[in-house]
Amino acid sequence: FASSVGSQGLFAVDLSERLTEQLRAGFLARGAVQYAAAVVAMDPEPGIDGLHEEWSNSAGRFADVRLAGGTFRVIATEAGEVQARYGLMDEERRLSVNAAPADMLEALLEATAGATPEEAAAIAGAIVDWRDEGSDKSPQGAEDFDYQLLSYECKDGPFENVEELLLVKGVTPELYQQLEGLVTVHGSGRLNLNTAPPPVLGALGLTALGLDGFWLFRAGEDNTAGTADDRSLVSVNGLSSELGAFVPVEDLARLEALVRDHVLSVDSTAYRMRIEAQTDACLTNMDRLL
Repeated sequence: FASSVGSQGLFAVDLSERLTEQLRAGFLARGAVQYAAAVVAMDPEPGIDGLHEEWSNSAGRFADVRLAGGTFRVIATEAGEVQARYGLMDEERRLSVNAAPADMLEALLEATAGATPEEAAAIAGAIVDWRDEGSDKSPQGAEDFDYQLLSYECKDGPFENVEELLLVKGVTPELYQQLEGLVTVHGSGRLNLNTAPPPVLGALGLTALGLDGFWLFRAGEDNTAGTADDRSLVSVNGLSSELGAFVPVEDLARLEALVRDHVLSVDSTAYRMRIEAQTDACLTNMDRLL
């Protein structure tokens, strides 16, 4: 009996220590969020955000930061990246399903999800009908009648999360997997031209020559995003003067039309982060929005 009680007592002590370490690691992760907010607040040019800035790519700022008896790291590495990158990921690099016009949604669906032009037009129309407040059906969209067999109605309101796309007519789980990392419901709703990756830039409707020229402008002399020689657009109102030597006239006209539709920007307002916080005995992973 004494041996049994002693064994249970040791187990309780061990469990208590583990829970304490988990709690400590959790508070470390919460501290990492505040630390990341402070780094963003120190941006010397808050109206211009690019991938070469500290908030996006800085091992010195975000790798193995010591805090209160533990360490944390903020990881910005995305799918397909081989080398670890430390920092935040802005939401404006993704296409907003609540604000992007139908033609941009169509282009993204065709370029990244393998949809045919007809399928892309139908799904983009259904996304627009899902998020708008009216019950009038767009030419290739979907309203309440189209959801009868699914036993629910068209929402007629903004998306609250990206997973809600799975309720939209035509969005299969396979298609959703292709879109998930490229779309968002957070942030300003505008696409940051300085941070959007090539698959999302493809949704702008530019020619192949225009996309190549735009990337050449942004990536700098080493043709690599996120390095010190990156170029950043300083305003959406001066695209011709900044991009004129890189992008054909017809592509500049397309960009200026999107500026008039208020869907482009050069800054970011919301960020996501993946945090690894570790004490001597416990490792905690946490995803957060800032």
